[in-house]
Amino acid sequence: MKLTFKILGLFLITSIILISIIGLVALQSKPKFENNNTVNVQAATESKAAAKRFIDSIKSKKQPVLLSLSQAELNSLNALVYRAFPQVVSDVIIQNETAKLNISVELPLPGFIKYLNVSGDLYPSDKGLELGNVSVGSITLPGNKLVSLTRWVVDTFVQDELGTKIVSMVQWVTLKEQHLKVSLLVPDDMNHLQQGKSGLFALRDNLALFGDVKKVKYYHSALVEHLELSQDRSALNTELPYYLQTMFALAKIRTFSDHANGGTTSAIQENYSALMALALYFGSNSFELLVGDVSNLTSSQRNTRTFLRRKVTLRNRVDLQKHFMYSVALQLFGNSKASDAIGELKEFLDSNPGGSGFSFADLMADRAGTRFARLATESEVAALQIQNTITNSLTENDFMPQIHGIPEGISADLFNENYRDVESTEYKQMISFLDDRLAELTLYR
Repeated sequence: MKLTFKILGLFLITSIILISIIGLVALQSKPKFENNNTVNVQAATESKAAAKRFIDSIKSKKQPVLLSLSQAELNSLNALVYRAFPQVVSDVIIQNETAKLNISVELPLPGFIKYLNVSGDLYPSDKGLELGNVSVGSITLPGNKLVSLTRWVVDTFVQDELGTKIVSMVQWVTLKEQHLKVSLLVPDDMNHLQQGKSGLFALRDNLALFGDVKKVKYYHSALVEHLELSQDRSALNTELPYYLQTMFALAKIRTFSDHANGGTTSAIQENYSALMALALYFGSNSFELLVGDVSNLTSSQRNTRTFLRRKVTLRNRVDLQKHFMYSVALQLFGNSKASDAIGELKEFLDSNPGGSGFSFADLMADRAGTRFARLATESEVAALQIQNTITNSLTENDFMPQIHGIPEGISADLFNENYRDVESTEYKQMISFLDDRLAELTLYR
């Protein structure tokens, strides 16, 4: 059922697009709603608990799938959304057997049409999804008609009957004692979508949201072929700077060669593809579902990748390499705020009993990865400059500060005592300290 998340996500995105189109005539000069939630240990723990219940329900393969969220868990999820995307304020308030859905989105538009404000009511129902009126700015629309319109758009432009199937998944909704529960009956054919048969994969490939798949595949294949030159796996380099330098040297060659022949290849695109290839190689296998078919590795090549994922280090630590590369990927997939927020979430979870503790050193690696990826792809001038700098020389001291003296292993109780949450003065001072250390490095000056 792992594609169920993607299907529901696509449906949600389509709904937001439709609301946004309607909202063009209802944009407002001020946000209607403000954020009242913050990220702390409790928020991270509650969000994880809610996600785990839903994922376990899906993995069990039992029907129906139950989505259950308390008011506290909803508040925590809204806090995480705002931390990752501060231009989005969302809130869900359960009261009198009604869930009030509120959202304000800050848009990159002139001040008098800068905000999209949307609100609506979700009601209990034993026969599918029932929405009350939906307000978009000063315009009010029947919620169920909006759902029907979204269903038609997905059926027509994404995949025949897909929208209808998604809407019909909702069996019932209850709103009792500050809890939202939704029963979902997932059709068998949606659990076994195969590539080539699903419009979702076609949409992904056509939109190329995360780079040119052919270009990413070129860099990925070049890395794999380069590693195969070594007959002895134990002789492979296990320091991250080596792999960054190798890939950016190739990016520089491709950029320079194309320009020398009168081409217009973008250094940004080459850097993006080189970094994405590295992220796919060292990061999660799930990343490839977002990008496209890239790896296609043999058994021996997969074994080499597994070996390197466990051996390549940053500051002599594999965990810091993982934090850095995952943050590179998240920056390429989204933005620095989202990347930093996900890094914080992991540290909050680690602070609980049984975890390794909240680590500001891990956050340093997260922020270094985010900044590295942003610098390599933010402008053509910066992209060319980083190609030249890295090709000439690259050490850890150029892009990752020393971590001696940076607090690690902080328990939840100790974090609450010393830092409280992400909005506290003490926490902000520590984050500022990390950013100042990063700003001192050669690459980021």
